[in-house]
Amino acid sequence: MSKTDTQITEFNFDGQVTYVFFDGSKPKYLQLMTSEGLHLIKLSKESRSVCERLLIPGRQVQVSGMKKYDPKSGKIKLQAEQVMALNATGQPSSSPCASQKEAKKTCPGKAQILICDKSDCRKKGGNHLCSALETVVKERGLEEQVTIKKTGCLKRCKAGPNVVMMPDKTRYSRVNPKEVPELIAKHF
Repeated sequence: MSKTDTQITEFNFDGQVTYVFFDGSKPKYLQLMTSEGLHLIKLSKESRSVCERLLIPGRQVQVSGMKKYDPKSGKIKLQAEQVMALNATGQPSSSPCASQKEAKKTCPGKAQILICDKSDCRKKGGNHLCSALETVVKERGLEEQVTIKKTGCLKRCKAGPNVVMMPDKTRYSRVNPKEVPELIAKHF
């Protein structure tokens, strides 16, 4: 392993929420006081809406996710994948909103196709791609199972237009509208 290789491990903390940092109306980071000290933990995008109800300063929670250590900078970044409220005895609560993974299993909902609607992707054919997706989904009778949703930046502007197939989170860049039937067949 070279000196600049990022090391990724799992973490699991029990602690008290001390502060929540918001990005607009959704929580983005939480500050957690544990027996090991104070931790700043980034919430995954999927967990933000579910976590919103759980993240009340003073509440005891259990947070698990991925810890990334960058030896070059010496920094550790924590990203939560699961947040569960703890009851008075320190046991995870059985609330259906306690875990993002549980929520996805118990409330699966429609599959989604996310398409970047920012200017770079639109200039590179995002609107034509969206129209092609809508047409193929409709032709195949998948309107009840698949939702097409325009999103903000998917962080690959130079490789646009960009698409993410949910729930498996498969990303595609430089998608041509002619490739849409093949993508829909592959995922749905």
